[in-house]
Amino acid sequence: MTKDKGKSLRTGPLVQGLSLDPADDRFIGVLRWLLPGMRVKRYALVAVLGLLAMFLGVVHLSWHTALVPWFLQVMRWTGYLGVPLWLSGGLWLLLGLLLFILGLRSMNRSMLSAITDPASVSKQVYIRRRLEAGPRIVALGGGTGLSRVLQGLKTETANLTAIVAVTDDGGSTGRLRVSFGVPAVGDLVDCLAALSDAEGLPELMQYRFQRGGELQGHTFGNLMLVSLSELFHDFAQAIREANQVLRLRGAVWPATYEAARLWAERDDGSRVQGESALRERPGRIHKVGLAPSDVAAMPEAVQAIERAEMIVLGPGSLYSSVIPSFLPKGIQAAIQRSPARLVYIVNIMSERGETEGMDAYDHFQAVEHHLGRRPSVVLVNNARIPEALLRRYQASGQQPVRFNPQRFEGLGVRVIAEDFLEPGFAQHDPERLVKVLMSLR
Repeated sequence: MTKDKGKSLRTGPLVQGLSLDPADDRFIGVLRWLLPGMRVKRYALVAVLGLLAMFLGVVHLSWHTALVPWFLQVMRWTGYLGVPLWLSGGLWLLLGLLLFILGLRSMNRSMLSAITDPASVSKQVYIRRRLEAGPRIVALGGGTGLSRVLQGLKTETANLTAIVAVTDDGGSTGRLRVSFGVPAVGDLVDCLAALSDAEGLPELMQYRFQRGGELQGHTFGNLMLVSLSELFHDFAQAIREANQVLRLRGAVWPATYEAARLWAERDDGSRVQGESALRERPGRIHKVGLAPSDVAAMPEAVQAIERAEMIVLGPGSLYSSVIPSFLPKGIQAAIQRSPARLVYIVNIMSERGETEGMDAYDHFQAVEHHLGRRPSVVLVNNARIPEALLRRYQASGQQPVRFNPQRFEGLGVRVIAEDFLEPGFAQHDPERLVKVLMSLR
C-alpha cells in the first residue's frame, strides 16, 4: 500500500471511480431522491400543486392591478366561478397553503422514518441544541477516572474535548506499542467509548479477546486504532478518522501522536523508566517527564485548550495519567496562557508506587509544580469510605487521600470538599462531579 496521508475512509477503494467533486456529489444526491421507491416524489408533487394553487389565488386577488396577457388567460380558465374574485382568490390561497403544508409534512415524515422514529425527532433536536449551547470544556488525564467524568459531562455539553495521556506501556497497550511503534491506545479507546452515541459501540470497543493466541488480551478498540494507524501510516490521522466515524458527542485526542515514554525521578535521585515500572519500586516521586522531552502535542488538543471555558484535570493517577497529559510540547504553554477556569479533581485513593503518604495538598502542589500554573478550583472527596470497602483497597496497597483544609489557606484557591463517592466503590460518582463542575460556570 502506498503512503497517502490525505486519504480517508470516505474516499477509499469502495468509492473509487465516483466523482469526488462536492458540486457533483450534491447534484447526484438531489437526483437520488427521484429514484423509484424513495416515497418522496408523490409528496413533493402535492407540495408543488399547493404552490400552483396559491399562485392562482394571487392571480385572482390581483385583478385590480395591471395584468399581463398570460395573467388574463389564467383568469379565463379559473376566474369565472360565479363568486367574487376576492373570495375565489382566498379559496385558492387556502387550498394551496393546505396542500403545500401537507406535502412538506408528509415528505419530511417519509424521509425521517427511514432513519429514526419521527415522534422522537423533536426530542432529539431539543437535546442536541441544548448540548450544542453547553460550555466548552477540556478534560485531561487518563485511566478510568477520565472516561467516567466524560460520561457525566457529555450529558451537559457537546462542546467537550478529552486530552488523553498515552504513555501506558503495560498489558495489551504495551504489546501493541512494541509491535507497531504507536502511542498507548488503551485509555484513548475508553474515552472514545465513553463519548460515543452509537448504541452498543462502547461494549464492542471494550470487548477483550479471551482466546485466540496472539489476540488474547487485546481489546477490539485497541486493534481498531492500530489498524487505522497502519491503514493511514499516520497515528494522528487514524485518531481523526476515529473521531469522525464513531459518532462522538465531543472529541477525543491523544496528548501527543508520538510514542513517548514516561520517566520518573524519586526523592533519592533514582530514575525509573516506563509507566508500569512506577508501581514496582517504592519511593516518593519528585518529578516526571517524557522521553524524548520535545514530543509534539496533537494540534487539535492545543486548539481545544485555546477555545476552552473550563479545563479539568483528573481524576486519575497523579503521575501516570494526569501530569503526563499536559507534558507534551504546546499543551503546557496553552494551559498557562488560557483564561479558562482550571479545575483539579484530587484522586480519592492513593496509588501504589506513586502517591503513598501524599495528602490532597501534596497532589495539588505536584500539579502546580509540573504545570507552571495554579489550579483555581480543587475538588476533594470528604466522605468516609465504608470499612469493608476500605479493607479491599488496603489489601492492594491503597489508602484514602487525606484532606487538611488548613494547608490550602491563603492560596487564593477555591476548595470544594464534598461527598463524591460512588456507592459501593472508592471512586468518583460522575453525576456528583458534573453537578459541581456545571455550577462553576
